[in-house]
Amino acid sequence: MRGRHFKSKKNRFIFPLILVLIVGGLGYWLYGNREGLFFATASTTENTSEQSTTSSSYSENETNNNETITSALSAAEYQNLSKDLLAPSGESFDTRLKLENFVGTALIVKNGQIILQQGYGYQDFANQKRNSVASLYQIGSVQKSLTATLIYKQIEAGRLTLDTPLSQFFPQIYGSENITIKQMLHMTSGLALPEIPLSVKNEAEVVNFAVNNAQIKYSGRFFYSPVNYVLLAGILRQITHTSYAQLIQQTFANQMGLKIIEYPNWYQNSNHTVSYGGKDAADYSQVVTEKNGQFVRELGTGNLAMTTGDLYWYYHQLLSGKLVNPTILNAAWQRETKATYNGGQYDKGLYLRANGMIASQHCMVLISKDGQNAVLLLSNHGNVLNHKTLMNELYQDLTGTIANF
Repeated sequence: MRGRHFKSKKNRFIFPLILVLIVGGLGYWLYGNREGLFFATASTTENTSEQSTTSSSYSENETNNNETITSALSAAEYQNLSKDLLAPSGESFDTRLKLENFVGTALIVKNGQIILQQGYGYQDFANQKRNSVASLYQIGSVQKSLTATLIYKQIEAGRLTLDTPLSQFFPQIYGSENITIKQMLHMTSGLALPEIPLSVKNEAEVVNFAVNNAQIKYSGRFFYSPVNYVLLAGILRQITHTSYAQLIQQTFANQMGLKIIEYPNWYQNSNHTVSYGGKDAADYSQVVTEKNGQFVRELGTGNLAMTTGDLYWYYHQLLSGKLVNPTILNAAWQRETKATYNGGQYDKGLYLRANGMIASQHCMVLISKDGQNAVLLLSNHGNVLNHKTLMNELYQDLTGTIANF
């Protein structure tokens, strides 16, 4: 009994001892391999974290496409013209724009390199949306340059010449047999409208009003009158059997990839810039709206919206001979009078000047004839007189050329 009892007691201690040894050994193994296990866990966590970071980084890059680039980029690459950029050589220009309380988007190109492209002030103050490189501004009378280019392309196609008389299309206009396409491009036709059309609703009505009311007032000399370009738009409609709006889209949007927005669609576009009046650039209380029929009657002369980058690209392509045959362009730009207007802009010798204003939207361009140096300011607010002074000073600082905006 005693021996069996002892054996029984002995067995009771063996099993717990074995269990302790097993647990202890496992614990020792775990401790001894803790680094490998933790690295494995860490590695798995890192991989998960790395995938998460990559995904997060991708989303961040997608969201922050407009992060400011701090080095100059080639202006000969279209994709660069949609990037927010401030290079070291552009910092003095940035400072000046801020000191002048400029509101809008600025683009400055030096020796073929973009050194500044940024938004300033508000695109829509009520919704606290700031101007950016994507902001769309009405370019006003600068649109006449695009209309002129459409005419040049018809000359390229053999459907027109610079000497084609207006009477070939609108003989009902008195004296039209003595007015040429080139004179209309240069605004030396003498044509004028005695009144502004207030009730026109579409392209056909605008052209008909111009045809029925145009008069020759200042024959043989320069006289700035938008009716010339309304009639040129009417000629384009006749030749191509296409609306002016469709021609703009086909030539500049479809073929060149530019984001050109017509006035009805401009209001609905998320990058539409609200117009503000008043002399104080910090005051956004005076919202300016379109007057009755103001945009529709500006057929061919001032009802398109563009970004600074797209407007520069248009001029870059035009001046480099990629948009229009240089022989035709040079012939079209030959002066007939002392006036410097040559199809949408003014020829100032070493540079071109383009200026457009409508409904408190202001488009300003100074660009060298090779397109390598340029200052573009598109604004939805501000003092026009200050803008002109600012343009002159920016271009002179950029090129050393005394400008006269």
